Amino acid sequence: MKINMTNWAQTIIEAKEVKCLPVLFFPCLPLAGKGVIEVVNDGQAQFQTMKTVIETFPDMIGAMTGMDLTSEAEAFGSVVRFKDTEAPTVTMELVTGRESAENLQVPSLDKGRAKVFLQAAELAAKHFTDRPTFGGMLGPFSLTAVLMGLEKTLKAPKKDPATLHILLNKCVQYSIKYAQAFKAAGASGVLLAEPTAGLLSADWCDEYSSQYVKKIVDAVQDDEFFIVHHDCGRVTKLVNSMVSTGAKGYHFGNAVNMLDILPQIPGNFLVFGNIDPSRVLHEGTPEKVKQAILTLLEQMKPYPNFVLSSGCDIPPGVPIANLKAFFDALAEFNQK
Repeated sequence: MKINMTNWAQTIIEAKEVKCLPVLFFPCLPLAGKGVIEVVNDGQAQFQTMKTVIETFPDMIGAMTGMDLTSEAEAFGSVVRFKDTEAPTVTMELVTGRESAENLQVPSLDKGRAKVFLQAAELAAKHFTDRPTFGGMLGPFSLTAVLMGLEKTLKAPKKDPATLHILLNKCVQYSIKYAQAFKAAGASGVLLAEPTAGLLSADWCDEYSSQYVKKIVDAVQDDEFFIVHHDCGRVTKLVNSMVSTGAKGYHFGNAVNMLDILPQIPGNFLVFGNIDPSRVLHEGTPEKVKQAILTLLEQMKPYPNFVLSSGCDIPPGVPIANLKAFFDALAEFNQK
């Protein structure tokens, strides 16, 4: 069943209670009896974990596939290392210079593991008819950095911008196909993770990230498909660049103060954030989690477009008691 995402967002803004959408797929694997390797290689197993997440935490306003930020790079030919205790990682860069960038082929969606995440999204969209399903994708500049290596990518705007644009254009071609496939599978949107762009200046963010993110937004976003643009970096000075993409949602990490972010974003766009997934959710106690959330929610009272979330993808191993404290704190705040 298609969901009108424009109406969905407006309903959240108009609601008296604060809503939430933490990115908590991987910590819930033990509850589903699954491991990382299984769910990133098996769409059915991933969907079963998504079901477990919603059954355990029904206040989630959306269902989300796992956030595996290596699947796109793997499709291009990168080698990925898998462990059951952590999210997959790319072992080395694929692009070494101009020639290899020019020779790099834009892969089909049949290569790599895209089909795993698309299957999970399709199954979830059919099952969860009362809330949207979101896929997860890596943004174009961040994908480029995985393919070429972080250090080379950050030096490229000065040393070799032509090669950088060649690679970005190939990445965005694949990203558009991937987003269109999520849409065709029945998903109502994607969380587009573009964290590496947070290391750029505002002008470079415009040139090497935002204009390419906008291509994805323009290709797929409409009343039934919603792009959430994520950057967990120090992006206080990059918000205008991010908003220029036209995405209808923006997701921020704990590197920023949300009081510096919300005033820069139009009130009809949803803004998600930004409980620290490491020091608070992973290393903290339920009491520390509760206090961090109540403090943030008090600060966000003037902003009805705020949605409580984790600052980034919550890693495997976060105590379930801390996740329960997340939702308990929100419920306590909403009951006031």
